[in-house]
Amino acid sequence: MPTATTSQERSLHADELVREGRLQLRQVVLDGHHHGLSQRRIAELTGRSQPEVGRLLREIGRPARTWITAREMSAAIKDELARGDEDFALRTLIGAINDFRGLSEPAEIQEFLRRPRPTGDRRWDTLIAAAVAQTCRRRGVAAPKWTRRAPLDSWWFPAEGGGLLAGSYDGAHPHRLLTSGYLA
Repeated sequence: MPTATTSQERSLHADELVREGRLQLRQVVLDGHHHGLSQRRIAELTGRSQPEVGRLLREIGRPARTWITAREMSAAIKDELARGDEDFALRTLIGAINDFRGLSEPAEIQEFLRRPRPTGDRRWDTLIAAAVAQTCRRRGVAAPKWTRRAPLDSWWFPAEGGGLLAGSYDGAHPHRLLTSGYLA
């Protein structure tokens, strides 16, 4: 049976392989572009969609993105919930919402707001949707349809209402973020 250290080392190695694979894919796309291939042809040769090839070409030459999207946030929260770490899941949500508040480019805002995949927990999916919808309202941005969710049947506080909640979100009314999936 693998030890925790072995599992962690293997996981870190897998993450590095994924990063290397992404770099190689970007290089293949860039090489095809430099050789005059169309995005459609590059997509056919790499087994990717043309929109993905277009996105990769746009990303090449731009500085690496330092903020997390709603889709990435949801996936990270799902992973944290699987590990039983609601506190870090909540920290991830708060960090992503803070990232969203700082975005100014329309393309970045649109990328952030792409529909996330479910976390596997209706309460967290509702909380994510409510937090994003409320931040959209505060920013004067149209909230995406995926943020419209039915409220939870009962009150719920993530991370067992622990110490993190005292300074969460905007600090003024943290309970508003965490009640029944609605935000004030």
